[in-house]
Amino acid sequence: MSLKCAANIEYKKQLNRTKRGVTMLFNGTLNNVSTIRQTIRDNYRADENTILEKLLPIAEISVDAKSRAWEYARNLVVNIRKDQIGKGGVDALLNEFSLSTEEGVVLMCLAEALLRVPDKLTADNLIRDKLAEGDWSSHIGNSDSLFVNASSWGLLLTGKLVNYTDSNKQNQFGILKKTVGRLGEPVIRKAVRYAMKIMGTQFVMGHTINGAIERAIDVEAKGYTYSYDMLGEGARTMPDADRYFNSYINAIDAIGVAAKGKGPEKSPGISIKLSAIHPRYEFSHRERVIEELIPRLKELALAAKAYNIGFTVDAEEADRLDISLDIIEAVFLDKDLDGWNGFGIAVQAYQKRGIDVIEWVRDLTLQAGRQMMVRLVKGAYWDSEIKEAQVEGYHDFPVFSRKPSTDVSYQACAKKLLAYRDSIFPQFATHNAYTVATILEIAGDVQGYEFQRLHGMGESLYDQVVTGKGAQCRVYAPVGEHSDLLAYLVRRLLENGANSSFVNNIVDENIPVESLLTDPVETVQAWRNKYNPQIPQSIEIYQHEHNVGRVNSKGIDLTTIDELTAMRTNITAWFEKASQSTAVEGAQAVTNPANFNEVIGYIKHADETEMQAIVERANNAFVSWSATPVAERAEILLKTADALETHRDELIALCTKEAGKTIPDGVAEVREAVDFCRYYAARAEELLADGSLESRGVVLCISPWNFPLAIFLGQVSAAIVAGNTVVAKPAEQTSLVALRTIEIMHECGLPNSVVEPVIARGSKVGQTIVPDERIQAIMFTGSTETGSWISQKLAERTGDPVPLIAETGGQNCMIVDSTALPEQVVDDVVASGFQSAGQRCSALRVLFVQEDVADKIITMIKGAMQELHLGDPAFLGTDVGPVIDKKALGALNEHVDYLKNNGRLHYACKAPTLDSSIGEEQHNFFVPRLYEISDLSVLKKEVFGPVVHVIRYRADQLENVIEQINGTGFGLTMGIHTRIEEKSRYLAARSRAGNVYVNRNMIGAVVGVQPFGGRGLSGTGPKAGGPMYLTRLVKDKVTVADVAISDDMQATLNADIAEAASNSNAVEQQARKAKSAEVKWSFTSLNTKVSIIRQLLAQLATNKAVVAQEGELSTTLTALRAQLLLIEKRLAAPTILPGPTGESNILHLESRGTLACVRCSDTPFEFWMMSVVSALSAGNCVIALVDKQYLTETNAIANLLTQAGLPASVFQVVTLGNLPTLLNVPALAGAVIDNASPLKKLIGETIAARKGAILPMITAYTNKSLFERMVTEKTVTVDTTAAGGNASLMTMESNVG
Repeated sequence: MSLKCAANIEYKKQLNRTKRGVTMLFNGTLNNVSTIRQTIRDNYRADENTILEKLLPIAEISVDAKSRAWEYARNLVVNIRKDQIGKGGVDALLNEFSLSTEEGVVLMCLAEALLRVPDKLTADNLIRDKLAEGDWSSHIGNSDSLFVNASSWGLLLTGKLVNYTDSNKQNQFGILKKTVGRLGEPVIRKAVRYAMKIMGTQFVMGHTINGAIERAIDVEAKGYTYSYDMLGEGARTMPDADRYFNSYINAIDAIGVAAKGKGPEKSPGISIKLSAIHPRYEFSHRERVIEELIPRLKELALAAKAYNIGFTVDAEEADRLDISLDIIEAVFLDKDLDGWNGFGIAVQAYQKRGIDVIEWVRDLTLQAGRQMMVRLVKGAYWDSEIKEAQVEGYHDFPVFSRKPSTDVSYQACAKKLLAYRDSIFPQFATHNAYTVATILEIAGDVQGYEFQRLHGMGESLYDQVVTGKGAQCRVYAPVGEHSDLLAYLVRRLLENGANSSFVNNIVDENIPVESLLTDPVETVQAWRNKYNPQIPQSIEIYQHEHNVGRVNSKGIDLTTIDELTAMRTNITAWFEKASQSTAVEGAQAVTNPANFNEVIGYIKHADETEMQAIVERANNAFVSWSATPVAERAEILLKTADALETHRDELIALCTKEAGKTIPDGVAEVREAVDFCRYYAARAEELLADGSLESRGVVLCISPWNFPLAIFLGQVSAAIVAGNTVVAKPAEQTSLVALRTIEIMHECGLPNSVVEPVIARGSKVGQTIVPDERIQAIMFTGSTETGSWISQKLAERTGDPVPLIAETGGQNCMIVDSTALPEQVVDDVVASGFQSAGQRCSALRVLFVQEDVADKIITMIKGAMQELHLGDPAFLGTDVGPVIDKKALGALNEHVDYLKNNGRLHYACKAPTLDSSIGEEQHNFFVPRLYEISDLSVLKKEVFGPVVHVIRYRADQLENVIEQINGTGFGLTMGIHTRIEEKSRYLAARSRAGNVYVNRNMIGAVVGVQPFGGRGLSGTGPKAGGPMYLTRLVKDKVTVADVAISDDMQATLNADIAEAASNSNAVEQQARKAKSAEVKWSFTSLNTKVSIIRQLLAQLATNKAVVAQEGELSTTLTALRAQLLLIEKRLAAPTILPGPTGESNILHLESRGTLACVRCSDTPFEFWMMSVVSALSAGNCVIALVDKQYLTETNAIANLLTQAGLPASVFQVVTLGNLPTLLNVPALAGAVIDNASPLKKLIGETIAARKGAILPMITAYTNKSLFERMVTEKTVTVDTTAAGGNASLMTMESNVG
């Protein structure tokens, strides 16, 4: 069978089996396993206290044995420390720059990235960026090693400069600085690269297997054996998997020759990773993996058997264990392997089910009647397992949360293994002297097992054990190119350098020997609660949010068989019931976008009369609902959140069958809806606590089909908890899930008519409900064109502006430079561009790749796309489902036609193989495509589907790239992949996107963690799931100002407009100058901006500018000074948002751009000055649009600002007659007007009539609200584990015990 066409096999099986009855998620049963396998499943995420209570008695050894082990371990450590004296070179360097120092972390990041960077410019920037972060001078003289001191000097020279009080050192530094200055950066670059390669050789045995075998000869002569690991992590493509497979075959041949028939226990062996030989080695593709991977693993095992060498299957992430056991069992029990004792596996002691896996191995060996080798390891993915559990909402961790607990598990597992030596050959991989001593004590001899250490670590420890005790020791040695070193090196450095690491502490003379020899059993026994208090469970990660906290939503691990089986039962039962829906007269059938033959319900559209009645009912309900205490409203949301989790499976089924969502997307959808309810409940009680705000009235919520539950309920829950009633207009394509959600809310106590659904065409709702004066706010997610039309209709009203919160899509881009890790880039591009069939507002549309790495990355993306499985989203094995309807499909096909002459098609995925009953016009499948285009101008509009466009750029063109992206006018999401932190910070700051993601995918914003929303063509703000969202759904308790323009004022304005008509070019030029000044002014420090404003106020106080309202001046200056204090406090530092470990989420408040601050004859001086001062302090440029009578004093203010140091064009002045011109210039980002100005309606209509982005007309009754309307929100999310590990998590003190 060709592996390349295998992606569709799974779907064909699904179709064949589905014909025999309703089936979802997976076929057949996964529950027919042995008792021990069920125990392993039961303990996947078991309670840590319970598991340890079981393990502690097993791990316990006698007091006498402990004493002997302690004394032997103490001697080992003392000798190791003696052995370190006088050691230089790499050992000393690694000891000095361990991960307990900031500089060690810097070197790790530099090492992993620098070895992959092909271009000199980026390499120099990377070196400069990383080395600027450390205090390298502190390491000079700390070591006797010349190598360390020379390295420290070299690193210092390229890093930050320091001042020395020591004159001798100062002189040395001056000489070295001059020397390096003459040599220049190329020499530094070469030296640093060389140093990094030396670090690589410390951990990598050789570039090739033959080189590694040759290098091993001297160590083997000392009594060691080897196990070789071919470097390279998981395969992303089938060519990757084939390459790794062939490298394993070649390595087995080379090792086999070197083994000379000595047998598995005495000869070198090989370690293999299942993820390296199959690109979709994951539970969701179980059927395909079982069919394809078992033969591959067997072929490798037979090759190893032919040479009678050891062959170990490495342990990987916890969610792969169950499927790994299926594969290993099938191969190990194969009769073709009879007569060979070399097959082995690795068991991770940090997993709560480690000891159960050993019992399973024991059972397997007894069945087969032959030996298995078992490598017992602590585990190398601890930080990522913790993070995943927190991110995905799992109820517990699969691993122990503290290192001593893992040590207890290791000791218990070791006792079991040693007791089973008649059928298991234990291999103890550890660098902990106390663990080694304890195992020797338990074993009683050195027969029938071996120790293992990593190449580059533990030499001194095991030299004593091998020579002194005669024990066997095997060296685990990676083989491969430096470019493949990343993940392995990071795990080793983390292991080597973490504060809690024995390896790091053993050579630290400041740490007493005795403190290293604590007994883990005694340590853990002393804990009342075995969980780590510094690592919250997923449900608790928001416990300190806004000082009140909330409960996180629950996820479901789609690799947990028991949960999955129950879920399938529930989903299947729902679908069988839905399929029996009978037709309703006058109603439209709702069909599955993957198969129109499946009708899952009916919806009936409301006519105009019914719509009027709907609004009336919501309006009537407002009085009692708004009077309901906010705590009671919040409680209904909290009950709704709990009910959504109870009805999770039903809601996922609805999302799948009605919206075409895959199962993982359905899980995320329900979780987001739950989070919205809990987040807004907490924010509402906080916001409305002082009684100064009140509800607005009836809110129209218009939600989209791409998030039919999450966005629908996000809008509705925010509106109602603020005391408003709602007319909820879901997308007509996905109304069933909305209606079911309202039913659930009613079951949780929501009164009738607080939420009134309206099922109708958008155009009909627009004609009937949008203009209705009873609608007091609109929340909208959809197209920019529709959003603009709504804005225009609302601007026609008198009185205060009706809030419009709009989210309108984006041309989302990702920038990738040559320091980025290609494998991670590929994963994130595929997820961001093709997950959800590309139908996310945040989805990746354009990929900017540095030309130096473009060919490689494009090739890898194509390979990953080849592995994508298109098909029925009801099955776990489906990666990409259908698009929503024929209109969406048609638009995508039109884009394909357009790009035939405007782009280059790199790859199009293969279409799904559908059942014969599904005709060509009875589905909405569109295959993902990867194109290359010349520049961003090729794309005329957002392409809403699974299409990614690649653009190459040169390293020196980065500024042009960000200008191109900002120039589109969209500003929703942006991705950045780089290891140069300074570059990522700069790009994030320059980006106009509302959500910026660094070194991760750019979808899946989490409520309260990555508040979502953009600016410009992408929306109005504030961000959904953010702290400012509810502020637009309430209002100040004041009398609404509504002043109509008088005939005389209108006549005067008309005359002024006519007079200024000839000045339009000059005004447009002023606006362009303001636009060009925006970046510099927004990047100016807050202190400088406020200082300039304070100087202005001081000049005004001394009458340097004569103002007409001189009598108001004192109170105005007092108010302005108070406003500056508020702004300084709000902008002093960004807001750090809560979230999972290994991730940074920061909310920034940024300027909007260029604002028009309007002052007509009726505008108070204080309000106008407040608007100018607030706008400038927030980083905006200002064009003062003033009545002629104020022109002189406004120009005087402009001169004072210039004298105070305000850059040119940041503050400019035009007269009111230029209003039509100024309000229509493209550079404008909004207009500020007093609530009582007669020009308010005119300005609102003029701004709303513009083409392009929906601009705000900013009015406010409080100065705080005025400032908040002048800024936009940006969330910057950084994956801090992107380098492969999370040092801060590894080094926390509570891990030590």
